[in-house]
Amino acid sequence: MIIKNSNIRRNIFESRYVIFAVIFAIVLVLYLIQMVNNNIKQENAMKNNQIQNTIVEKEDTTSRPIITGNEVKQDTKEANTKIIEQFITYCNNKEIEQAYGLLTDECKEELFFGNMEYFRKNYVDKIFVTKKMASIQSWISGYINTYRVTIQDDILSTGKLNSSHDVVENYYTIIPNENGYKLNINNYIRREKVEKQKQINGITINIVCKDIYKEYESYDITIENMTSKTILLDSKETVDSIYLLGSNDNHYDAFSYEIDKTQTIVKPEENKKLTIRFNKIYSNKIIMRQMIFSDVIADYEEYEKTQNKKEYTNRLRFNIEL
Repeated sequence: MIIKNSNIRRNIFESRYVIFAVIFAIVLVLYLIQMVNNNIKQENAMKNNQIQNTIVEKEDTTSRPIITGNEVKQDTKEANTKIIEQFITYCNNKEIEQAYGLLTDECKEELFFGNMEYFRKNYVDKIFVTKKMASIQSWISGYINTYRVTIQDDILSTGKLNSSHDVVENYYTIIPNENGYKLNINNYIRREKVEKQKQINGITINIVCKDIYKEYESYDITIENMTSKTILLDSKETVDSIYLLGSNDNHYDAFSYEIDKTQTIVKPEENKKLTIRFNKIYSNKIIMRQMIFSDVIADYEEYEKTQNKKEYTNRLRFNIEL
């Protein structure tokens, strides 16, 4: 395009420095915007690729137990926090073998059937769908320490705010062993050997061990019947005939509805295994003193023939000291 008007040409010539300055400013702004965008992209890439410490604590609550116990010592707190952080990091990065290796043998057996693939499918893949962060808070302290671990989306990685249904609350327990520390997770506290028994009239009930969870206790028992009669471990005429007696004199009833009747029928010279859960929330203050079977039927065939079951009298009571 040819500009014929001399005034216009003169104005453009005289303003040429201003025009060049404006053009330079525009180019500079565009360049700076591009540089900022590139830096943001690089930072996001670094965040996504590097192995991060996934534990975020707004407040140091790892040494003050919520429920009970003395304050956790600094060196113990650091060791406990470190193994939980390491476990979360392994799960985040789908390092299944390493995460599984931090669990105790009893946790592997009790929760995951001793199967690492089951652990991956039913714990890691269900909780760690996206990158997670976790906060740790001491819950109960003592010889072993239990922590409340709140697992939620890592906002920096996912870019979204957490809603209540995105948050998973777990309880992790630190178990010392000869090689350092191992973890019990998913509200599983620990296993204890019991090996206590009671024998009455040729019937022996042996309590082998118990697995303690946050919400209940689960006992493995064996029943040996050396009599000539079939016995019934629980008539179920009442819902509280099997229970634990605590040091506070409270009764903690068995979840009797979970026990099928066929499991409690023991024939002559038969030895049967049974697992019974009790409604006992975890606490390190209350000790279980006894397991009580208050209504064992000594002759099941005779009991079945009795028209009014409440009139049957050949019943035994087992108070087993724990």
